[in-house]
Amino acid sequence: MPQQPALPRVLIAADVFGVTPELGRFAGAIGAAATLASPHPFNRSFRSEAEGYASFMASGGVVPYAEHLAGILAGRPFHFDLAIGFSAGASALWLCLADARLEPRLPRRAVLYYGSRIRDHADLEPRRHARLVFAEREASFDPCALAAALRQRGGRAVVLPGTAHGFMNPRSAGYDEELATAEAEGIRALLGFAGARPRRAFGIPQKT
Repeated sequence: MPQQPALPRVLIAADVFGVTPELGRFAGAIGAAATLASPHPFNRSFRSEAEGYASFMASGGVVPYAEHLAGILAGRPFHFDLAIGFSAGASALWLCLADARLEPRLPRRAVLYYGSRIRDHADLEPRRHARLVFAEREASFDPCALAAALRQRGGRAVVLPGTAHGFMNPRSAGYDEELATAEAEGIRALLGFAGARPRRAFGIPQKT
């Protein structure tokens, strides 16, 4: 029998809810060989965003999470085809993508969802193709202004109208099931799966 082609390898960096069953189902939906990374010790997960955030900050926040992801990238004997980050995971991956020390092991490309702390490091230059997808409604900053600033620096950043932070996570108050399903299908297209539709984030009008 002919050998089946190897599944694409994807690193998924979780938000402060951690590695949840819902995140596992997302990994299954995109059809990849996924490595799930948590911002919490012992891969803890949380039902409450407030509890997850408190644990995340107690562990040091974005920089230690980026160091954890760097260890995963450096420790694998292969390149990830794609890295996907959500919220804190997106911000941590953003730091990794700009780290010259990781050059031999960086993922081939990345999709970063609503990484709010990217605003603290907006001057970084990613060393791989990165698509930044922001929610329109954020409590602590103006995502349209951040996306515009990133685009001025040559970045690929979009804001999805009508969305709230957490639109990809069923545990988040901002969850949008229809959009999350469309995004998962679009990531399958990005990974080259036959019959998958283009990702909504690539075609939707940008907010400025």
